[in-house]
Formats: sequence, C-alpha cells, structure tokens
Amino acid sequence: VHYTREAVLDSENVDMIANKAAREAEKMVQVPRYDAIRLAQSLVKKGTIGSGSSREFNWHGLGFQVGVCFSALPTHVSFLYGPLDAEYTPKERKKPERRKKQEEAESDNEEEEQPEDVDQNGKKKESDGNELSAVEKHIKVIRKTLYDRSGELRERAVDKSEEYESQLSQTVEDEKEVRKRTKKFVKENSQVNAVNCLFNPKSFTQTVENVFHYSFLVKEGYSGIKSRSLEEAKEYGGQPGPHIRPVKDDPEMKNYRQAIVSLNMKDWRDMCKAYNVEESDVPHREHGRVAKKEKKARKS
Repeated sequence: VHYTREAVLDSENVDMIANKAAREAEKMVQVPRYDAIRLAQSLVKKGTIGSGSSREFNWHGLGFQVGVCFSALPTHVSFLYGPLDAEYTPKERKKPERRKKQEEAESDNEEEEQPEDVDQNGKKKESDGNELSAVEKHIKVIRKTLYDRSGELRERAVDKSEEYESQLSQTVEDEKEVRKRTKKFVKENSQVNAVNCLFNPKSFTQTVENVFHYSFLVKEGYSGIKSRSLEEAKEYGGQPGPHIRPVKDDPEMKNYRQAIVSLNMKDWRDMCKAYNVEESDVPHREHGRVAKKEKKARKS
C-alpha cells in the first residue's frame, strides 16, 4: 500500500468481510426460540397457588424446579467450535524487506526549511530565532489598527457626549441614570465596525486571514466582539451589526468565549456592499502570494 486512500479501502473491505462472516456464523448456530410473553403467561397460569384474594405466585416452587438447570447444559443446541483436539499453530510469515528508493534517501539528508525562514523569492533567510513570524506580525498589526481606530472614535464620542447628555437630561430626571447612559454612549461609539475594519474588499483570502488572526486577540483577552442590536443603534447611534473593541481590564470580559462562524464569498461580497466598504482599516498586503497569482492571471 503506497497511498492513504488504498489503506482506507482495504480496511473497509476487511470490516465488510468480517461482518458478513459473523452473520453467516450466526445462521449456523441452532438455538431453540422462545416467546417471552407466552412463557410468562404459562408460568403465571401454572405457578399460581391459592384462590380468591389469597392467590399468589409460587416462587419457591419455581426456584426448586429451575434450580437443576443452572449446572446443566441446554439440550438441542449446537455451537460452531471447530475441531476440539486440534492444536492451532499459526504460520510464521516472513517480513517483506522493502528497498529504499534513492529519492527517499536523498530527501532524508536534505535540510527542512520552515515557511517563516523563506522569503517571497524562495531564498532562505538568516534568522536568529527571536524574530516574529508572519502570523504574529499580522496579529500585531491588527491589534495596533484596532487600538488606533478605537481611540479616534472615542475622541469623537467624548465630543458628542455633552450634547447627548443635555438632550437626555430633558427626558430623564435621575442624574445617576443620565451619567450611566452617557458613559454607555461613549463606550458604544468607541467600538469599531468589524466589517469596515477586518473585511478587505480587494481580497477574500485576506479577509479570512484577518478574521482568523483577530480570533487570537479574543482568545488572549486583548479584544472583544459583540453584535449591536437595532435598539442600541437607535439609542446610541451608529450601525447595527458586529462591532469589535480593545479590552483593558474590562470586568465583563473575565470569561472569554469563542464561537465558530461560516463565511463564503457570497457573504463577503454582500457584507462589503451592505456596509459600503471601499477599503479596510487593516492594510491590504500588496506583495502577498495571492496578489502575485492574481496579477499573473490578469497579465496572461
């Protein structure tokens, strides 16, 4: 067997043959069949003693009658045991000696190159082991972009909070409630729209990478994500939908949770169109492998 699919087919065939042999063996075993309901009715009919309200089942008599059967073999039963006196000696099979191919011997001597140690031209870089990988660098870029974008939105929200507080104080008399809702207003408007930040309208591949790499920030507790409802959007302004924010000692984020979402190219196009995404906050990577392939395809 040289390929994994051949080994899988062999195992399925062996399993099917074993099940077929087990069914044929069960057919050869001849055991008398009994109806459990008829047996119980007959026992009640013959084993009941007394009359009237004092009728009861004779358990002692039943135990005396069936007690002799526990040390005896059932009659009219035959099992497929095979020859009893024959001694089975398995044959010794010689282990096949496979010749090592010259290509495998050469591949063992070659030095394995890690993806992060190879540049775009296929040349190996000199690394001291302390450099960040491409994934770690991109996660760092996403985190910095989120913090910068959230800071800009927070400054705008603080400027608008005075106007919101004055309008709210006209309808709400409780000062504590006004301060609480004003603080909520600043917090809601400091959050970044996830689609505008992570969705790249130029590349579906980079969009998936952005979402996947952002999940590591959620896992480590550096950021969070929530879905803004229509009621919250009407109350505090902004667009409904998924929003992300940096987390700094937030008591609501003690228990980190993650979820699995599905995203296809149709959803990606529809969401970019719905949120009017012309350029994502996370920079587009012009010199990526996917971008190079697209350029070559356009030239051809």
